[in-house]
Amino acid sequence: MNASNAGAASAVLMALAISWLWPVECCAPEVTTIAVATPAAVDAAPAAAPAKAQLAPPAAPAAAAAEPSHRLQLPDGTSVPTLNGAIDAAPLQQYWGNWPWSPIVGVVRGAGVDWYEHADGSCSTTQMVWRSDLGRHAAMTRVAHPGPAPAAPALAQR
Repeated sequence: MNASNAGAASAVLMALAISWLWPVECCAPEVTTIAVATPAAVDAAPAAAPAKAQLAPPAAPAAAAAEPSHRLQLPDGTSVPTLNGAIDAAPLQQYWGNWPWSPIVGVVRGAGVDWYEHADGSCSTTQMVWRSDLGRHAAMTRVAHPGPAPAAPALAQR
């Protein structure tokens, strides 16, 4: 195999890996959308397609919402209810990476998994998964960012 064939094969494998790892359910086309009427929209001509609503995070039962174990700590210091029944989820900051923090604008559901949708197009979720190494279910926090990763911050010289 020559170098150009090896490069092409690597590119195809990388594209397949990215498509497999990207959470399709985060931005699935089956997501329910609703039109939002605002005073300006009522006076304007009818739109060609309904806009996607900015949904509030799902309401959690009052007792569960008060429990810290049912809250997800956000990088800005606030917290929201965990999604998909997760308990004791790791703070989102641990998985957010080098991207600037982007506020949550809604919740989308795809393939049975709820995801927080962020203003920059990122998606994040929490859910319980079986951990055979622990012999029990444990919370998993996931983050998916669109586009290439930003450069890592430079380390300070000593």
